[in-house]
Amino acid sequence: MMRPRLVLAVAVTAGVAAARAATEVPSPAQVAAVIGHLGPVPAPHDNPLSEAEADLGQRLFEDPGLSGDGSTACMTCHLPDHGYATSAKLGPAYPSQRERRNSPTLINVAYNEPLIWDGRAPSLDEQAADPIGNVLHMNSDLDRLVERLAGLPSYLQDFAKAYGDEAITPERIANAIASFERTLVFDGSPLDLYMDGDESALSDRQKRGLALFMGKANCIACHHGPNLTDHRFHNLGVPDDHVTGNPAVMASIRSDAGGTGYRDWATLEEDPGRAQVTQDPADLGAFRTMGLRNIKESSPYMHNGVLRTLEDVVRFYDRGGGDHPNKSERIVPLGLTDDEVADLVAFLEQALQGAQRQMD
Repeated sequence: MMRPRLVLAVAVTAGVAAARAATEVPSPAQVAAVIGHLGPVPAPHDNPLSEAEADLGQRLFEDPGLSGDGSTACMTCHLPDHGYATSAKLGPAYPSQRERRNSPTLINVAYNEPLIWDGRAPSLDEQAADPIGNVLHMNSDLDRLVERLAGLPSYLQDFAKAYGDEAITPERIANAIASFERTLVFDGSPLDLYMDGDESALSDRQKRGLALFMGKANCIACHHGPNLTDHRFHNLGVPDDHVTGNPAVMASIRSDAGGTGYRDWATLEEDPGRAQVTQDPADLGAFRTMGLRNIKESSPYMHNGVLRTLEDVVRFYDRGGGDHPNKSERIVPLGLTDDEVADLVAFLEQALQGAQRQMD
């Protein structure tokens, strides 16, 4: 397996080379060298993936009883029929609260580290319980939740089946939810078939879009590797008037930042993004590069849901992103024609659509 920095170097080199001949379609071998297939599902040694634990995790994921008032489940923000995301710009929040970010897709989340838009969670097992106790999300108390679940015989049976005994703990709740989320692997897309040598798997339009993706549009610079992400954080100048202009949303941003120890939380005038974790001003407004597999299913896009369609996303990048003093130097105007925009959108919408992998 290539190391991330080596993959990035190869990806950028391939993107620059292809940009010199933007109409030349990369061969299956060239694409496989920079993107490649999703491998086995990664899981920690102390929480190996099992069907019983994943089944328990799915039950917990779908149970609104995990929230403080019984109204909100993990699934409330991550709908299976919407790419495990939601259709709202800003995700659903616990009653009386306002969410401040878009609900990110959970498709192929098993391959992502770190997690969340700002990268605050190092692993799925450590992240899974956080929304349960967060006042913006589920506003529950984990100790009381343990007591509630322990009073339900069917949950005792499910925990015993998954772990060998009936003990219910916050750690096991988080591990089970994480195990279920590790089953949300989608691959076998037309692009995968193309990388395997089936050049008929992509239409002519999708092939032109692939050439743009790896060439003139240079999407590959940040969207490479099997899950089409560099796992890094970038400021794109994404418009955020619907966030900064809403006092309730800004109150949630400040409250969340304060809760995570961000030193300037009380005076925030925008979402700090990655800086909320690193405390580094250079990371202000930078958010995680999301993977692109099955991206068609999880609109709207960006950390605040401001872009409604993939065409909106492509045209945003084509303009050179938005305005922000901390915008990444990588984001520059692309000069795409309308036909090229259509080709690139066709590639994103159709060539990356895979099916859920079945557990072995």
